[in-house]
Amino acid sequence: MSACQFTSLYSVNQRTTQRRTTGQWAIRALFYLFVLVLSFAGASYSTAGASVPPATPIEEPDEGGGGVVAPSDQLTTVPAPTNTVPASCFIPTPVQATFVGRLSVSDRRTARFEVVQMRGGSLDGYAVASLVDVRYDEDVRYLNLEQSYIIAVGIDQTSGALYSKIRDPEPLYGGSQVVGLNSGVKCPEVEDAVRTLTMDARSVESGVLAPLKTAKGKLAQAILLPFLWVFGGLFGLATIRAFIVTVYRTGQRVWSGQ
Repeated sequence: MSACQFTSLYSVNQRTTQRRTTGQWAIRALFYLFVLVLSFAGASYSTAGASVPPATPIEEPDEGGGGVVAPSDQLTTVPAPTNTVPASCFIPTPVQATFVGRLSVSDRRTARFEVVQMRGGSLDGYAVASLVDVRYDEDVRYLNLEQSYIIAVGIDQTSGALYSKIRDPEPLYGGSQVVGLNSGVKCPEVEDAVRTLTMDARSVESGVLAPLKTAKGKLAQAILLPFLWVFGGLFGLATIRAFIVTVYRTGQRVWSGQ
């Protein structure tokens, strides 16, 4: 091989090696560029996904033609009110019905009214025709026969019967006024609407002498009848004695011939 051919072959080999090296660097550069582009695209997608809010579901109308159904995550729930009344405090009974009634008859605990006018509520299941029984316990003695009242009744949780009252019940054993007992519980002042009033919306008289006001005739009889019986008895005995004495003296005179 001549020097010229050797030089020409060496040049060809050098150019081939240079091309291979250049191609390898080009492939590596393209690979690094591809990896860099993928990394940048992934970072851009994650940033966009974090900044864009979730899509709101489309509100579809109800099949029945009603209003639009709101998404479940947008429904507003109203919290139930909490009972702040302490357990030891008095909670009044709800009023079942309010009516104007005329007292027809009563016993020691129950009064029977003739319903004249309904003011509110319902007496279904408690009234028979126009008559309804209301329990008063000891307060029944303050009611007068054939007199009308405004009556608000509640349902007794124990017996299930209608009840009303005229006086406020006294606290058992004096409530918290007992010596050495102070619970410190402050109860709210709540008016008990289950009550019986007069026709002019006043409280029924419940004093100690109140039953005597409606029993004046009976009271007079209770006082006068014993006196009349005693006086009549004494007068009768005196009359009988005088009659016997008169008959005896008259007999003696006849017997003696006077």
